Amino acid sequence: MSTIVITSYGTLGDNLPYIALGKVLKARGHKVCMVVNEAVHSYVLKAGLEAVTIPLPRMGPEEARRDVHKWNRLPLLRGQSPDKTESMAFKHNIMDGGSSLLEVCHDADMLISGSLQDGLAAAITDICDICWVRACVVPFILCFSHAETEDQSLRNNWFNIKNSNRLILAASPHFCQLSPEYSHVHQTGFWFYEDSDWSGGQPSKEIREFVEQEPKPLVLTYSSVPAENPQEIVEVHVRAAAKLGRRILIQQGWADFNESHLPSDIERDKVMFANGLIGHDWLFSRAAAVITHGGVGTIARSLRNGCPVLLEPLAFDQFFNALQVQKLGVGTAMDSQKLTADRVANVLDKKILTPDYKRRAVEVGEKIKAEQGLITACDLIESWL
Repeated sequence: MSTIVITSYGTLGDNLPYIALGKVLKARGHKVCMVVNEAVHSYVLKAGLEAVTIPLPRMGPEEARRDVHKWNRLPLLRGQSPDKTESMAFKHNIMDGGSSLLEVCHDADMLISGSLQDGLAAAITDICDICWVRACVVPFILCFSHAETEDQSLRNNWFNIKNSNRLILAASPHFCQLSPEYSHVHQTGFWFYEDSDWSGGQPSKEIREFVEQEPKPLVLTYSSVPAENPQEIVEVHVRAAAKLGRRILIQQGWADFNESHLPSDIERDKVMFANGLIGHDWLFSRAAAVITHGGVGTIARSLRNGCPVLLEPLAFDQFFNALQVQKLGVGTAMDSQKLTADRVANVLDKKILTPDYKRRAVEVGEKIKAEQGLITACDLIESWL
């Protein structure tokens, strides 16, 4: 079979779908090497894949929290362009990281690259004369026309795809539709990562007993995104849950939500903090609603389990994702800068926790569940090989 190199960069949400892809390709008999940030090596190795470090700045929870302002600045979809100095520095780092990627591609048959590495991947596949597949797990750029995207230079640098027929969008057409000018892009459906630690299907007894009580709990998770004000976020949501008579499970995540953020007057038995990974399929299928920043991976997993969502977007593609959720009627969004316990409780009570939102989330979820995004993507990749 073939040797396939996959490279991606970013947070866990940016990397895990590619690891899921690599795992399926390996199961089909291919040799798969992943050139990724050191912070995600443990996930690559757990999937049984070879990991090579791309020499870029480490991107883990500590690093993200250190530069938290970069994740909470609301660029791109609020009329604000990214800082040009930072953008140029990032491109310089990407090109500096080419040596290790070039080395592993010399003996490869194909390179699959994430959208942030287009320029580097184009050069390397040309030098090594191998097949290049461009993959995108963040759909918003491919779902707007050129005229609707404010930062043209950013768009052109990431997606100069007019003549590309080997580009895959790992998102469901039941969640978002490609812009007509990108109708040649292959939209496969979401690529869901499954951790081997989730294979048992259930977390600890303590978490099971908390989650499986009635009424169903709320779940607060910002996944692999830091927050400038984690204590304030925790306080707003535990008070909102208390107003509704609901328990709430809070995942620590990269925001580092923890018990030190809990107000002293809140009943401790109504709140649980989960420090480790919990299988989201198990958790979200038992939740009344998921409250999140709006990463597409968390939304996709919530909907696959028929769970409505409340989004509190901070930056980047999260505003587009919020728009899609509202169009589908499976959730709604709130201004993350104006959250109060009363407002959150009111939106949950009047919208998210109603039968209509639950019904539509289940309907969309059934369509997403029926898709085979990874199988479709692997069939395409093998046809190009």
